[in-house]
Amino acid sequence: MKKNNLKIIVVSSKGGVGKSTISMQLIAPFLYEFNGNSPVAFYEFDDENSDCLSYGDSKLTNRKIVEVSSPILREDLAEMFLKEETACFDIGGNKTTTMVLNAFNESGMIHFVDLVVIPLLDGEQDGINAIVIYSVLKDMRPDLKFIFVLNRAKNHRYVEYQFDNFFGDVRGIFENNNSVRNCLLGDDENYIAMLDDDIIKYSRRFGLTIYEIAHQNKDFISLLKLNMKEMSKEQEIKLTSFKNYIKKTSDTYYDDVLKLGFNKLKFILERDHDNQAV
Repeated sequence: MKKNNLKIIVVSSKGGVGKSTISMQLIAPFLYEFNGNSPVAFYEFDDENSDCLSYGDSKLTNRKIVEVSSPILREDLAEMFLKEETACFDIGGNKTTTMVLNAFNESGMIHFVDLVVIPLLDGEQDGINAIVIYSVLKDMRPDLKFIFVLNRAKNHRYVEYQFDNFFGDVRGIFENNNSVRNCLLGDDENYIAMLDDDIIKYSRRFGLTIYEIAHQNKDFISLLKLNMKEMSKEQEIKLTSFKNYIKKTSDTYYDDVLKLGFNKLKFILERDHDNQAV
């Protein structure tokens, strides 16, 4: 992997699959660690929504909203890739996807992308759109590296049953020749299961990522004990108790989900590194 110049794009033509959640909760902290625990660039391409602003207190990224309808989008992309920086590119869905990917292709910057992340849910249309994006980008650049994020997975154990539009029908009941995995070129291990959990919602309300909450060094139990001595502080007790819950849940999510995701991202990026142009 290239030092200080890693570029990852998160893209899906389907709206509502969690591109911004995956970008901020998984990719941003991974790049932050890769960058020596220093903030990384974060570009959001979406003229309709600015989801990254929900993480207003996050220190992992330096965020910028990119105007998709800009007549010089190709030039803007080239300027971004000229910077010696580690960066995440969060590309909006629908028409935005087509416009931005065309700009990547026409500018030639697609050849300097290190990894494409495609989020999807468990619905049939999600699988179809994932195949379309994968095929379009493979046509642009055959050696491009991919990883799929199975978003809102219920648990690791049954992920193949929940995401049968990705894996194919593992029960052998239905004929499913259009699963995403059947369309991939010799790669069965390029997915991450992002488990669904309320901590994703609550961390966003605090304006932070799960990663940042998990890495906070705060003793809420001692504060809770102190407040409990003064029973009149009912609101403070409730808030401190809730913050303790958020911290414990974030710790667990980091250990059980994010660390596994980081390891898989590193594996995909480093695999065949010596034999591929980066």
